[in-house]
Amino acid sequence: MTEDDGLIIDLRRMFPEAVKRVEILERLKRAWPSVVRFPAVWRYSLPVVLGVNYVVVDVRNDTAKKMLSNMAGNIMRALSAMGYESDGDFSLRFHAVKKENLMGRKKSSVREILADGERVRQYMNGAPETLPEEINYALAHLRAYLDGRQKSARV
Repeated sequence: MTEDDGLIIDLRRMFPEAVKRVEILERLKRAWPSVVRFPAVWRYSLPVVLGVNYVVVDVRNDTAKKMLSNMAGNIMRALSAMGYESDGDFSLRFHAVKKENLMGRKKSSVREILADGERVRQYMNGAPETLPEEINYALAHLRAYLDGRQKSARV
């Protein structure tokens, strides 16, 4: 039997505790910077699994892991405020990840784009005479650079 035949599967009714933990985990992810409070920690860590008596946190470096291991009580209090109830001894588990794997971020490819000198001079000629020379050059250079970026993005 399939859903087309009329069978409706309601995960909320079949697995209410698991659904509740998933919702609490999503709230914890959104509130992670305010729970941890240290940018050196929340930038390099992310909770990924909320189990019955534990939280698995992806960490990018040893400093974040060390500081988080001292914050288990704070994390448990935040989870309790979100409606999480532990059945026993609560613990933090850590999973070391590479920099680019954390939070699904991909490292962008960096292209070297140089501002064309002729284009910079062209933009400088069209500027008002009251504009100081340094500012005129900076704006013209920025405009030429951005033109170069647009052209390389199209290619």
